[in-house]
Amino acid sequence: MTSNRMTDADHEAALAAGLADAETEIRARSVRYHAGRDAIEIVTTRDAGFLIPRSWIAALRDVRPKDLAKLEVWPDGSAIALEDRDIHISVDGLMTALLPAMLPAKTVAAIFASRGGKATSDAKRSSARKNGHRGGRPRKTENPVVA
Repeated sequence: MTSNRMTDADHEAALAAGLADAETEIRARSVRYHAGRDAIEIVTTRDAGFLIPRSWIAALRDVRPKDLAKLEVWPDGSAIALEDRDIHISVDGLMTALLPAMLPAKTVAAIFASRGGKATSDAKRSSARKNGHRGGRPRKTENPVVA
């Protein structure tokens, strides 16, 4: 039998990765089933609540309502689960898939576009530094259309 030991450095790296994911992913604080509405309520770690029709969640469509009362949130909030049925659903994946159905398409596009525009990287920082040394961002030049 192979022994997989985790070093202290591995543990620290895993914790750092988990904290980074928690900042960029939607995580759940609580989950419960509303029988009257046949819907799942998820409250996120940022205090936003979502009431999702059960029919929108394929993995839960065939689960009996009495079993849905056993829905749990993983300790890190990354998933909701029904352990008895071996059902595990990523909260971030679920919300990312369902938000376009909940919101108008233009709103969803605007949200994702604004996040993309705020992205930073080493290449972006380096380019900005070089442009700054040259007097700022290069001006756009008009290229005549050749027909």
